[in-house]
Amino acid sequence: MKMSDKAIRIAVLALACCVAAEAAGELPPDNPRVTPVVTAYRKVRPAVVNISSETIVETRRGFGRDPFEDIFPIPDPFTRRVPVESLGSGFLIHRDGYVVTNAHVIRRARAIRVSLQDGGSFDARVISAAPEHDLAVLKIEADDGDLPYLPPGRSDDLMVGEIVIAIGNPLGYANSLTTGVVSAVNRNLDFRGGVSYEGLIQTDAPINPGNSGGPLLNIKGELIGINTAIRADAQNIGFAIPIGTLIEELPDLLDFERINRVEFGASVVQRLSDDGWEVIVSAVDQDSPASAALYAGDRIVGINGREVEHIFDFTCDMLSMPADEEINFSVVRDGLRREAAIRLTSRPRPDGKALAERHFGLTLRPIDQELARDLRLATDRGLLVVGLEDGSPADALGIGLKDILFQVDRFYVDDLETLGEILESVRPGQAVRAGIVRGNVAVWANIRARAADERQGI
Repeated sequence: MKMSDKAIRIAVLALACCVAAEAAGELPPDNPRVTPVVTAYRKVRPAVVNISSETIVETRRGFGRDPFEDIFPIPDPFTRRVPVESLGSGFLIHRDGYVVTNAHVIRRARAIRVSLQDGGSFDARVISAAPEHDLAVLKIEADDGDLPYLPPGRSDDLMVGEIVIAIGNPLGYANSLTTGVVSAVNRNLDFRGGVSYEGLIQTDAPINPGNSGGPLLNIKGELIGINTAIRADAQNIGFAIPIGTLIEELPDLLDFERINRVEFGASVVQRLSDDGWEVIVSAVDQDSPASAALYAGDRIVGINGREVEHIFDFTCDMLSMPADEEINFSVVRDGLRREAAIRLTSRPRPDGKALAERHFGLTLRPIDQELARDLRLATDRGLLVVGLEDGSPADALGIGLKDILFQVDRFYVDDLETLGEILESVRPGQAVRAGIVRGNVAVWANIRARAADERQGI
């Protein structure tokens, strides 16, 4: 049978594509060597990133370590501050450059660099972190603004024994892949200092230092977890945070109303239907901007012409929306697609200095490099305690002058403006987790805001 010119052109084109793929080291999808693992790796590799972070530590020159340093840290003229680089992994969750990793990967980092699979490298800033779940979100600024990213999969239907894939940056070997199986689900992991993680996925996929923050995938290449820890005293016992935890925590981690100082007034959740993930309006505040156009139960399917398929899309898209600018939402209500226009309103910025004094009896000032050098502080980031009210919650907790407040709740604080945005929602008597540096030691503790009756006259 004689082939038509069109059929010949298609055959030649297909053959050329196969030859090009093989020349580039990638066999075509129909080659028997291209297993599901290979297919999954090719699918997600562009969205996996390597993370390097730089912290400053103090080392002693020529002398042994004093065993009392951890209890009574004191200045030492024979110490020097040196930069130390650590490596980790992460993955993009949105085209605009939002990266998820572990909180411990970037803890106390003064500089963070994110490298992409295509060779691009970018400075990154921390948007927020949740140490209690070992999650953090970073932001990079790419010129094209259309980066590859991973949508969320499911972790509520995992089966013990099913194949999983881990990709990361172990020991600096970028984009390394290992495989294994789900060994168990709903594992709890306790660390020294009272830190514990719950509901983890246990896997025997080999995970090494540098894998932290990288994606855990199922055999279809779907994102099911974030690699977080290993048992150092065992082999092939690793743990991952379920993707369900990230889905639940992301609206708080990327609270666009707090970050952008805007009023929206609607809460959303991600739900699974027969058609896949859906972003549903769960509640609408009365007299809020959202109340003019949205209703509880609405399914949000688009924002300003961009398709919304999952909570990553909604949360990250909303972070780019400023106050006093109209946003066009596409929603499905009663089976019909409708358009809804909402204009976010601005929120005044709270006084962080006043709120710290009111809630905790703390007087704080921002730290800069000159102040850190003059006072021989262990870090040049955070808020320095320069005043302490007797009998206040901070005093009762044992906070002292020259301590450094670097984290409140799940957010890092470098300035009083950020602190105010966090503390404005603190209720009387509420306990807030705080990160404190004293000398060279970082500790975390819960500090309770004054009760309402204790605030009288303040």
